[in-house]
Amino acid sequence: MVSTQGHAYPAGLCLDSGAIAMLFSDFDFLIIPIVAMVLLLGGAASIIALALRSRSDGGDPGIGTTRRIFLYGLAFAALITAASGLALLTGALLTAISGDVIAGEGASALAFGIAAGGVGFAVWALLWRAAQRSVERHPAEAGALGRKVYVYLVLGAAAITIAFSLTLFIGDLIDGIGADLADLAVPLVWAGVWAFHWRIESAEGQRSQAAATARRIYVYTLSVYGLILLAAGAAILGGALLNAGYHTAFNGDNNPDGLPEAWSFAIVGIVLWGSHWLWFARGDASGLRQAVLYVLGVFGGTAAATGALSTLLVIFIRWPLDPERGRSALEHFDPVPETLVVLVVTAGVAAYHRRAALSEAAAAPGQGVRAQRAYRYLSAAIGLGTLWVALTLLIAVAVGLAVPSAQGSFAGERWWGMPLSIGITLLIVGAGLWGWHWPRLQSAAHPHADDRASLSRRAYLFTVFGVSVAAGLISLITLLYGVLEAALNNDLSTAVLDGGKWALGVAVTAAAVSVYHWLVLREDAAAAPAAEPTTPEAPPKRVTALVSAEGGSLIEALEGALGTSIERRIRSDAAGVPSFSDDEASAIAERIREAPGEEVVLVVDDEGVRIVPLG
Repeated sequence: MVSTQGHAYPAGLCLDSGAIAMLFSDFDFLIIPIVAMVLLLGGAASIIALALRSRSDGGDPGIGTTRRIFLYGLAFAALITAASGLALLTGALLTAISGDVIAGEGASALAFGIAAGGVGFAVWALLWRAAQRSVERHPAEAGALGRKVYVYLVLGAAAITIAFSLTLFIGDLIDGIGADLADLAVPLVWAGVWAFHWRIESAEGQRSQAAATARRIYVYTLSVYGLILLAAGAAILGGALLNAGYHTAFNGDNNPDGLPEAWSFAIVGIVLWGSHWLWFARGDASGLRQAVLYVLGVFGGTAAATGALSTLLVIFIRWPLDPERGRSALEHFDPVPETLVVLVVTAGVAAYHRRAALSEAAAAPGQGVRAQRAYRYLSAAIGLGTLWVALTLLIAVAVGLAVPSAQGSFAGERWWGMPLSIGITLLIVGAGLWGWHWPRLQSAAHPHADDRASLSRRAYLFTVFGVSVAAGLISLITLLYGVLEAALNNDLSTAVLDGGKWALGVAVTAAAVSVYHWLVLREDAAAAPAAEPTTPEAPPKRVTALVSAEGGSLIEALEGALGTSIERRIRSDAAGVPSFSDDEASAIAERIREAPGEEVVLVVDDEGVRIVPLG
């Protein structure tokens, strides 16, 4: 474990010179806040974009979109000011309760808290009262998307603020290094804000599809953040304990670091993820939930597990290929315990979401097969990407070995040790993952046209083919540029391969990938069922009826049977109108269709309907 500013984090893949970068670096003080901010901004942007695109507010009898944006925008700003001031005021009160004296900076914070909290709360209360009156006057206003945007932005900001502040408080409390009662001020104030707005949200519900989507964006954004906290806490905790056991077994040093932060992440994460994913999102079967399950859960978890597994293999493969001078086996394999825990945690995340996706899909006919198929194509994509990187790296190493002047960016006496270790590792992992899933997908696609025409398969094939073609073109341009530049500068030599070995690796791999998947696309197209030939329909005939004024109902019956309109010419003589049934009307319509020419005239009198074709 590495310690920074009194807080420990996993050392990850710290392999010194030329080694892989750290798996976690200042995880608790850098990555978690950044992730929280990204998720909050992303969720807010999604909800606001939904509001701008939606037309659900356009026809309601409420206060209008412009006034609504003005009202709730000011209310949101006033609420942030009020909550910040109230948090300072609450912190000062808790400090006084704990027996400490409020002076100096504490007095300044108390004064600012009273001012900001009082003014901010007064402004927010006035604006919120105006909003409530608009709901009383216009009941539809309770379901307006602008109001929902405000509610869910407040809920999201409050939940993430509570989670982040509690992780710091719980960590200091467990560590015993100065947990202060005043540190509870922020989570207490924002918990009140969250509870008030959640009660409003629960009472009003979602009265439109756009409002329901806004709620899902909030729920799943907080679910993802909770899962990240939970996974980070489990990884740090397990890594610290396993690393302590590792050092105890080999050098007697047992001093696990990072346990307070790990416990705080895990506790807050399980509450946040459990409340939003397991409770608030229960029963949902939306596309957004499927995206979270497959893209973030299955795909993200599998990708992270693949990275951790690759890291482990690099550590073991590099030891015999390129043992570092003056470095003991204990130091070389030091990252193994923590990386192993990361592998277990990320694989567990992927396995849980895969199981949840299959379980939920099984409730709907045909969804289970589609869910399994989507999982396999996502896994195959990860494997192919890993394999691509491996081949690119191995080709670059091969060029460096064959042409000494092309070693360039590789440094060191045994320069090939690290890149070769990484290349072999990624080759094993990528080939194993892609080779496990792709043959099964191909076998399932051969006898079944549904599998070949599935959205998952078409998305995978066209994406891989498009990316490989684009990568191949870019790498070829890069290669050609390097050769032409050297030739024009009279500096053409094998040293040109130094800058071009990476582009060469990408080009060769892209060529193989694109050609193979193009053949698969052709095979799928050839296996598609042939479209049944269709005979062109004859253009409808122009029909004119010479009928008396009493024959309107007769002509309407013929129009219904014929499926086209009939032009009426009213006769001035007393021709009369025949009477016939619907079957007789259908028979007359069939005679009209079979009549030669493109135009017919119907002569209608009391004796019947005579059809006169025109040339």
